[in-house]
Amino acid sequence: MIVVDYIKQISPISDVAAAELESRITISFEKKGKVLLKEGEVCSQIYFMQFGFAHQFKWDGTSKISNYFWSNHDFVTHMISFLTQSACEENIELLNDSKLYSLTYQDLQFMYREYPEFNHFGRVMLEKYFVDLAKLGALSKVRPALKRYELLLAEWPELFQLATSGQIASYLNMTQETLSRIRAKKL
Repeated sequence: MIVVDYIKQISPISDVAAAELESRITISFEKKGKVLLKEGEVCSQIYFMQFGFAHQFKWDGTSKISNYFWSNHDFVTHMISFLTQSACEENIELLNDSKLYSLTYQDLQFMYREYPEFNHFGRVMLEKYFVDLAKLGALSKVRPALKRYELLLAEWPELFQLATSGQIASYLNMTQETLSRIRAKKL
């Protein structure tokens, strides 16, 4: 199973733990537009995205403000809601058709408890998440808008093929018009 192979690349786990994990994973093919999590719900799943594209967004009353993206081989979840089992303040929506492997919060806790070697994998994933958050935090503080655009383009160039200009503009905390002007200057 691809998700188990991916986990083994990051952190060695026993064949017994791998078999147990496989038995607890649910595989699904989901269509573009599917909302995996709605604001106010408790996030009870973590997903491994074999292929696809998704974003986390906040609805401001008139538009979706993207604040996180996932693509191929990413783990998709609302981290705060998932870890604390409390209501989330954002939504997670698929932006492309996706193949997902899901594991419930209870099953993940079982894996941590029964297979201590699995804790190393969990720590590595949290470290990656916190590094990504730190980069996003640093990106949001950069002025002017052109520099934010250049940093994101250098860090995640494929995002510009996957996301709409509106999603990228909201992620960069700028208007679509500003993003269009920046792109026009860069061409």
